[in-house]
Amino acid sequence: MPKCLHLKRYLLLVVTGSLAGGCSVYAPLQTSAPLVHDKGEAEVVGSAYLSGRLEGSVAYSPLKHVLVRAAGGFRPSSADSTYFRIRQFEAGVGSYRYFREQWLIGGMVGYGHGRSTRRWRDDFKDIWQDSVLANEYAARFHKLFAEAYVANDAGWTTFGAACRVSQVRFSSLSNRGIPVPLRRMTRLEPMLFMRVGGQGRLPWLQGQIATSVSIAPDGRTRSPNTDIRATKEGRLYTTVGVVIYPHLFREYAGRNR
Repeated sequence: MPKCLHLKRYLLLVVTGSLAGGCSVYAPLQTSAPLVHDKGEAEVVGSAYLSGRLEGSVAYSPLKHVLVRAAGGFRPSSADSTYFRIRQFEAGVGSYRYFREQWLIGGMVGYGHGRSTRRWRDDFKDIWQDSVLANEYAARFHKLFAEAYVANDAGWTTFGAACRVSQVRFSSLSNRGIPVPLRRMTRLEPMLFMRVGGQGRLPWLQGQIATSVSIAPDGRTRSPNTDIRATKEGRLYTTVGVVIYPHLFREYAGRNR
């Protein structure tokens, strides 16, 4: 089969998987991989999910090999009968190493908190029947996470991968007001990303596309409770965004004098 057909099938899988409506009331912020190489460097990232969710983050290195990061995201409110709404934030601290002038490796640990609601119907054929009872999940959660990443950023195009493990704890979780007996779950969240730009006339700006998944390693089929299975559902996420490196503004200004 021609390579172009393989690529088209992959892109179709990414787009349809990212747009497909899921059941889980939990949706993580995307795993991070800050391209910070030295003390005083920073990056600001703004991303949009194909599903309409928005996310932003700031990473900064106050000391050599030390990294701090904060991120937040939300899904705008909707008046539709089926919807997903979420607001969350997280903060982390970690370390990084840059070697051979092209390879960057790093790791981070952190804490996050969020609240979300999701309303959806069990049966698509009944979508036009207002009398059909819908699922309406509501959750408040906090989490601890650890992640590691690697990137090759030697040229105009940067490729990388990252993986996060999160321990999510629900302070409240319910469906139609009825408590769901799930207090915590573990999530495994690997990510692949690509950045382009950052050379030539705009060294401080890059574009980014990233694809990640979030799954429960212990599986969702082991519980007979349908609400627990829905909450543990795995999802595919894709974001498109821009990356700004504020520490490169001075270099850009110097070029244009």
